[in-house]
Amino acid sequence: GLSFLERTAAIYVLDAATTPGKLTTYGWWNFLNDALNEVERYEASSSPPDLGSHVRLLATITRRVARRPPSSDRRLIGTCLANASMSHMHLLASPEIGQFLVQNNDEMRERNMGRIASIVFDFSFYRTNSIRRSAFSDPVALEQFCGVVAANAVSTGPDAVKYLIADWIVPSIESLPPYAVVAMMSHISIEAMGKGCPVGTKAVIQSLLETVLKKAVGPLMTDALRESDGGYSVLEIRDTAPSGAKMSQRIAALSFRALESWCRSTSTGIVQLRQIFSSTNINILETIADAMYSDAAIVTDAVSDLLDVLLDFCRRDSKISSGLDIAQSLLGMM
Repeated sequence: GLSFLERTAAIYVLDAATTPGKLTTYGWWNFLNDALNEVERYEASSSPPDLGSHVRLLATITRRVARRPPSSDRRLIGTCLANASMSHMHLLASPEIGQFLVQNNDEMRERNMGRIASIVFDFSFYRTNSIRRSAFSDPVALEQFCGVVAANAVSTGPDAVKYLIADWIVPSIESLPPYAVVAMMSHISIEAMGKGCPVGTKAVIQSLLETVLKKAVGPLMTDALRESDGGYSVLEIRDTAPSGAKMSQRIAALSFRALESWCRSTSTGIVQLRQIFSSTNINILETIADAMYSDAAIVTDAVSDLLDVLLDFCRRDSKISSGLDIAQSLLGMM
């Protein structure tokens, strides 16, 4: 199913009929733009249908397509033009036409990324005190769309990753939804561990480690843990899943997932982790220990996975003795 859709999303077709004399290409980014328009149109109707599953699927496929670097999109358009050259040779005689079509596709991709970013960073999709719930308010869909933006940044190159984190998210963190921030951070590091990520990506991730943990993941993690055991606020989204997780619990869990993926992608063990947070007011070992007593399974599962990674690095770290001492003290807190 998904593999078929992914292959279909790699196809570009040349449209020479809709507007005679004006060539256009139609690919996934055009389809995504039309699909988002349709979702918004249906939700604006008096009796909108439930489009949650459709939006989830759309986000899932788009994330896979976003892993394709822009250079690959350009090659796919080149293939499309080459296949169409026999029947439309008179229209494709000028090389400027091909460049124009490639540029249009690049702009459509960027426009969609901006549109998705505006969705995931829109506080209105994180509130439950509205009469209607949008399909974009679904926590799973929101996380997947965060993954789309993350995958696009990683596939575009290390400069795009640095810009997204250091120039956009971190400076604006006070005005962005915490769920979107930790989801984005988690998925950026996950995508950066992919075998096909551009050269230099891992170096950028390493250089941003302290900034991300101290200014984003750590503070949002501790805030979410404080709120997760309280009552529901107007900003809480109760998940439709049987677990009924609160948004604060989801933020806490995603924070630990982000911490785990950043530690894994940078080979950061428990010794280095404690050193990173030593200059902050966050006692990371106590925070991890406290989270193990959370009443939300998604939080304890995330902490357990983090501990597995940290303890594994302890065994392989050159500072193994110090790492094991810290690990034992951490286990003693639980």
